[in-house]
Amino acid sequence: MKNIQEISKLIKNLHSEAEIENFFKELLTKSEIETLSKRWRILKLLEQGKTQRDIAKELQVSLCKVTRGSKILRDKNSILAKILIKENNNAK
Repeated sequence: MKNIQEISKLIKNLHSEAEIENFFKELLTKSEIETLSKRWRILKLLEQGKTQRDIAKELQVSLCKVTRGSKILRDKNSILAKILIKENNNAK
C-alpha cells in the first residue's frame, strides 16, 4: 500500500498532462499501457449503457474483465464511477 501512496503523490505533483503522459510512458511497458487503456474503455462503454457481452466482443476481452468493471461502477464509493459521471456531465 505504501508504494501506491508514493506513486499517487508523484502523480499529484506533476504539472501538466504531458508530464503525466510521459510518467506513464516511462514507467509502464506498451503492453501495460494498452491493458490500462482497455480497462478504461470498458468502464466508459459500460457507463454509456453497452451490454457486457457486446463490450467483451468489441474489445476482445473476457466477460470476467467486463463484469469486474461493472462491479466497480456499481460501488457507491468508486472514484472511477465519479470520474465518469463528471466526464459525462462536462461533455454535455
